[in-house]
This record gives sequence, structure tokens and C-alpha cells, in this order.
Amino acid sequence: MFDTQMKASWGWRGVLGFINPAVVLSRGAEYAYRLGLEGVGMMEVTLGLVRVTDDNMGKVLPGLASAAKTLADQGAQFVCLGGPPSTLVDGIDHNLQFKKRLEEITGVPSTTSLLATINGFNSLAIKKIIIIEPGASDGQDIWVKRMKGYFEENGFTVVNTKSARSKTTTLGKAKLPMNMPYDLAREAILETPEAEGIYIACSVWGGPPVIQCLEAEFGKPVIIDDANYIWAGLKALNIKLPVKGLGRLFETL
Repeated sequence: MFDTQMKASWGWRGVLGFINPAVVLSRGAEYAYRLGLEGVGMMEVTLGLVRVTDDNMGKVLPGLASAAKTLADQGAQFVCLGGPPSTLVDGIDHNLQFKKRLEEITGVPSTTSLLATINGFNSLAIKKIIIIEPGASDGQDIWVKRMKGYFEENGFTVVNTKSARSKTTTLGKAKLPMNMPYDLAREAILETPEAEGIYIACSVWGGPPVIQCLEAEFGKPVIIDDANYIWAGLKALNIKLPVKGLGRLFETL
């Protein structure tokens, strides 16, 4: 079980657990030390996904229960399942089922990246959104369509979508240039200025610089998957911090 003496120095304000379907390098240290998250511990378990396809998602999701239990056993006080495609592979109504399953396994507040994004936009009173995503590894343009359907079923208007149509592995997506999600978002905003907010899906690309540039340039809130789970975790644990660089979403804490 979690060592109480360790908690005194690491994660002394709270510990957030993240289940990442993909094999990528964690950005936890960057967030903790550069963005003002002192005292917030973050731990991540990967399900080993290398290529984002329906078949591959189906192969890694059976490991979800073990991953969630590992995080809980190691002291996570909040758990989020990332990777929007992972919660859409069996249909767009499974996010609440994943949330319930995670909470039953872990005994702590839990969510998914998509539920966190829904709650984030609701906290910002935003209903007209743009979706930006890197694309499926098999070249099939399916994820952005599924996400569009999911948001629309939850009362949002998706005014524009952009996909990088990247066919590379998940690690390859993490190495995509930072300007790619920025350029796609900028293009979408100029095409549809009525958009109230931007969602940049997938935790393996983008980052704080993209949020900062887009919000400064266009004045519209930006939510990315790496930030939404941190926001949801801080909110669930009632931790109030002056988080730097992750956008206007964190002003709602």
C-alpha cells in the first residue's frame, strides 16, 4: 500500500492517477514543476497501445481493471482513463459506464478524458466547440466523427473539426511538431469564428505552449487531454492552486 511517509514529501496535497492506453513518455514532471502543481503527485499506467485502431483498442482495454487497481493500491486518490478513442470504441455511450467501473475498482473518484472535457466546457459555459485530433494509425478518419457525435449527444454544437490524419504510431504522434495542432486549431477558428472553445484531443500531442498561444491570440478557451484530467482531479479533491500555463479552464477551480 501507499507509504504514508512518502506522501509527506511527494503528493502531499493529493495524488492523481492516469491510465493511458498509449505507450508515451509522461509529462507529469513538466506539469508538476513548471506549472505550479507543487504537492500534487501524478502517476501513470500505460495499457501498451502502439497503434490507434479499433482492433488494437479492443486488445488493450481488458487490462483496464488491473491498471486501475494498481493505481489505487499505490495511493491514487483520483483516477482518469485517457485516450478518447478508448472510450468510444464500443459506442459513444460508454463513458459513464467506464466511470462507474473505475470507481467500483478503485473506490476513489474517477472519470474519463471525454467526461472531464464535457465538464470543463460546462464550467466555462461553452457550447459551440471545435475538435482537433491527430488521426487514426490505420488512416481511417473515424475518431473525429465519433467524438463529434459524442459531444453533440451531450448538448454541444461542433462547429468545425480538423484531423491531422497522421498514420503513425502513438509515439510517433507524440513527436509531431507542436505547430501542427496549433495550425489546425488556428485554421478552424478563422473558418468558424463563432466557436466558443477548442478541444485538442489525444494526450500524446500538443501541450501548454499550444494552449497559451491560442488563448492569447483568439481569446477562446482551449482544453487539451493532458490538462483536462489534472483539472478534473484537482476539482474532485478540492485542491485549489494557481496553475500556470494550462489555460482559462483552471480559473474555474
